[in-house]
Amino acid sequence: MDESRESGLLAPESRSRILELVRRNKSVLVKDLCTKFGVTGETIRKDLSSLEQEGLLIKTYGGAYVKDGVKNEIDASIRETLFTEAKEAIGRACAELIGSGDTIFLDESTTCLAIARQLLNFDGITVVTNSLKISKTLAERGSCKLILSGGDLDRKNQCFVGGSAEEFLSRYYVDKSFVSCRGMDRIAGISDGSSVNGRIRSLMLRQGRERFLVLDYTKVNQVNFFKICDFTSIDILVIDTLPGQEWRDFLQEQEIRVIETIPEVR
Repeated sequence: MDESRESGLLAPESRSRILELVRRNKSVLVKDLCTKFGVTGETIRKDLSSLEQEGLLIKTYGGAYVKDGVKNEIDASIRETLFTEAKEAIGRACAELIGSGDTIFLDESTTCLAIARQLLNFDGITVVTNSLKISKTLAERGSCKLILSGGDLDRKNQCFVGGSAEEFLSRYYVDKSFVSCRGMDRIAGISDGSSVNGRIRSLMLRQGRERFLVLDYTKVNQVNFFKICDFTSIDILVIDTLPGQEWRDFLQEQEIRVIETIPEVR
């Protein structure tokens, strides 16, 4: 039923239902809301804008999300549109660290997807991943050897997880592991919003000779549901901007090399 009014907005009770969906699932897609409420994308986008103006959610291209809660999993198609400049810079920096003959792990993060896009012209490397988006990118346009895990399909994150994925990935040892996270905290360590994805990331770090943590600055000082690892499991941090001298001092104490792709002016 079309609940749109002259303003082009849904009725208040329907906007409340949208907000409930966002809070419960942490993210929503415009196309899914159109189907659920039987209205146009323009109407949904106006409602999301209205809710954003009230400070209740964050609107993005194609959907909306909220940041609250330690178990916060945002749909991959939404994450892909966030902080694209930072992720592209991180991708370029990581690609410069990969050499001919290297075998690498890439996790399902959109930051690692940005790395994969920089590897399209790389010959002589092997990429092992559980990510559908990364495998599709490299299969269609890349020239590297690609190994994709099986497992249970996580549609929200567009990747394979679960015991079968972990057993498959545990067979491989790589030169370089590239892993992202949902949170990095000096006390809590490196954490994820999901235990199944967190276990994959932890495994990838254990199987890598050189271990890279790749993330944008919004993940700093955040604690999420599942602990991936301590800082002792990280060799190199690649980040757009590391906020504050305290973090630089801390990471130096941990003997972690830091690469800032868009350094903070200090």
